[in-house]
Amino acid sequence: MRRTKGLGMRFWIVLFSALALASGAMAQAKAAPQPGADQPSARQMHLSRRYIELTQSDQMEEAIRSMIVGQANDDPSMREIPAEDRAFMVDLATELTVDLMPDMLDRLVPVYARTFSEAELTALVTFFDSELGRSIAEKSISSAPEANAAMMSVMPQLFEKMATRICARFGCDPAEMRAMMQGEAYGSALPLSSKPSN
Repeated sequence: MRRTKGLGMRFWIVLFSALALASGAMAQAKAAPQPGADQPSARQMHLSRRYIELTQSDQMEEAIRSMIVGQANDDPSMREIPAEDRAFMVDLATELTVDLMPDMLDRLVPVYARTFSEAELTALVTFFDSELGRSIAEKSISSAPEANAAMMSVMPQLFEKMATRICARFGCDPAEMRAMMQGEAYGSALPLSSKPSN
């Protein structure tokens, strides 16, 4: 594949693609529940923060990297990018995601505090502070990439059925519709070879 000579443009394409991967991983890493309307107490805030601390693990960075690698491997447009650029994007997306995790988790504290009662938060903290709870938290994180891959494995079937139904109603080409939906789902990065050379 012919490499582009425009390093400046290529850098921005690589960076934006990495950010897209990072944002996708962050969304999968921790899905927040819907906040309630009540204002949480100081005790609920404290318990919420403790619950979040207990459900994290040293395996988080490895799990995030595995999910980002999986996304990169599944994204058809990423296959157009040279291996060294793809590796850089995975490294950058992992670094950015891990760096942002503390801020994201801080923002989850009031969400969980509003969602769960003090009694529920106390029960969660008690459980996850136990040996069994810590084991479950670690296994939940370590299994996240495989669980994500299992869920994503049904996406081709979803695209197939959706494209068929949409085109039966609106009179379009199911193959073209399927390709468009896959591109939207993966947030297609533009292939580097399609950029003009300087």
